[in-house]
Amino acid sequence: MSGCAASEETRDRPERTRAPKGFQLATDVDEVASVQLHAGSGETALPILQLGMGVPLRLAFDIMSSRGRPLTVTFYHANKEWKRDLMPAEYLSGFHRDDIMDYRSSRATFVDYVHYEYEFPNATIDFRLSGNYILRVSEQGREDEVLFERAFFISEQSTPVDMRIENVLVAGRQYSSIQPFVRFAPPDPTINIFDYTVCFVRDTGYASSRCVDNPSLDMRPDVRYYLEPRESFAPQTAPYYVNLGDIRTGGRIERTNQQSIPWQVSIEPDYADLGASGVAPFLNGQSLIRGGVRSMPDPDYSGEYIDVTLRLVPPNQAPVPGDVFVLGTFSNWEARTENVMQWNPSEGWYEGVVSMKQGQHEYRYASSDPSFQQSLAAGVPQVENLFTTFVYLNDITRQTDRLVAVQGMLTR
Repeated sequence: MSGCAASEETRDRPERTRAPKGFQLATDVDEVASVQLHAGSGETALPILQLGMGVPLRLAFDIMSSRGRPLTVTFYHANKEWKRDLMPAEYLSGFHRDDIMDYRSSRATFVDYVHYEYEFPNATIDFRLSGNYILRVSEQGREDEVLFERAFFISEQSTPVDMRIENVLVAGRQYSSIQPFVRFAPPDPTINIFDYTVCFVRDTGYASSRCVDNPSLDMRPDVRYYLEPRESFAPQTAPYYVNLGDIRTGGRIERTNQQSIPWQVSIEPDYADLGASGVAPFLNGQSLIRGGVRSMPDPDYSGEYIDVTLRLVPPNQAPVPGDVFVLGTFSNWEARTENVMQWNPSEGWYEGVVSMKQGQHEYRYASSDPSFQQSLAAGVPQVENLFTTFVYLNDITRQTDRLVAVQGMLTR
């Protein structure tokens, strides 16, 4: 959800910052729900592996069906622009694809679903090259019948980096902006320093990362990559938060109905001109299911899917031109047609129903109307953000970009 990169052009400095052009993943099909991809057991951890070692990645998701079936997962390497490149034998030491056989039907739930689990690397899948990666889940043996895709990363951690973050004031912005920079010494003096690219990412906003190709050489032999103040990350409004771990009135839950199937929950209205409170656990744009439901031993298989009614009150309680969407962890932060809010003239708000699995979720609103979108962006800034630096090296011998280092820093 982080904003697109801005650029600054002056007479003596070329354009330094850009966003990757090729980040395009297949949209989830309707029967897919609650996709999680993270390192180890931490559900909010970024999906980053260290080449040849480290904690495996966990992929978990549900298929909204009463009967399960084997599925296939396929892996693709991509360059720094997220263009898929190379042949499988160039980046995989095992097979190109694997079957997902670990699946079970939900237990004693009113809404039927099948829960899938898959960890990698494993005995079938292992990686020989660092970089950006995309996994695709499809029908078994039919790579083109795509169910969903997700991005992940494999880093060499071969180049120690020093990452710093500063707060900077930028004209026209109400709050201070975040300016990350990184400094490192190229380990091989024969490498052309202009073959490096550094990308800065806020939380899980891979599509809107800000990449810098031209280093500052004022600290030789170290090189330094940074964002100009105008290109720095503007404050991001805090996402709205809902805790469905315990289905009862209280907190943000106004009403519940456990006599209906699915269960129904109504959340207190959100006000566009106030924004979220900002008082919520940091989920890093991801959902908590295992760690978000304390009342049951295995929420992956026994958590209920709930119809959650969300309401958004616009300024002056008047409708705005264009569509209003709700998007969040339940939709992979995509503005989907099924999540368009409907105007309720008698109440003076937009409302919509979203299916969420029991757990903890974040969400935001988006509008095609610029003035309303500006109102939505004027709320309280998010207190915590995870900024991550990705250092790429253009390797002509491999004809791709290797990911030589990853470094993250949490702001509070």
